[in-house]
Amino acid sequence: MRSATARTNWRAGLGDFSDCLLAGLLVALASVPVVTAPAAFVAGCRVLDRARHDIGRPLWTTFWADFREVARGGVLFGLGCLAAVVLFAVDLEVVASMPGAGVLRPALWVLAVAGVVVAVRACEVVATGGAGWRPAFLTAARETAADPRNALLLAAAFGIAVLLVWMLPILALVVAGPLALAAVATGGRR
Repeated sequence: MRSATARTNWRAGLGDFSDCLLAGLLVALASVPVVTAPAAFVAGCRVLDRARHDIGRPLWTTFWADFREVARGGVLFGLGCLAAVVLFAVDLEVVASMPGAGVLRPALWVLAVAGVVVAVRACEVVATGGAGWRPAFLTAARETAADPRNALLLAAAFGIAVLLVWMLPILALVVAGPLALAAVATGGRR
């Protein structure tokens, strides 16, 4: 027979898992206008960070309050991220017609992954550090360069999220939650 502590730990773990999935669903819902995705991700990081430390329930209301708080700067950051994605797509097309595409294409993908890690880390810095978007982006770039181990963990989490969505597209509705938790866990600010 299991002890009462084991049952309690199991239930607490299930509660954390459901918080993570709910945060992912809320991030997906708030990201419907694509440019609001960074603000939604910041709100997801904040509520999961609070949930990890047993602060600020219920998750639903705190998410929307956090989303409204960071939405203005987040939209500009989202436009910048969208422009970077378009630029990356154009670069991939241009590189395909150039000599040396076999070397340049993987280099572009490495730069894209580094850019995604810095963007996700910038959202985490805004969420846990309370900084503005521009200082958060600079802090995220410094932290990514200074701590490549955590950057690789975050890149792996993003890669797994992409793989899960590729295998089962419906997971796009909840995968932002575990990714936000990974960002907060590798950030180390609290």
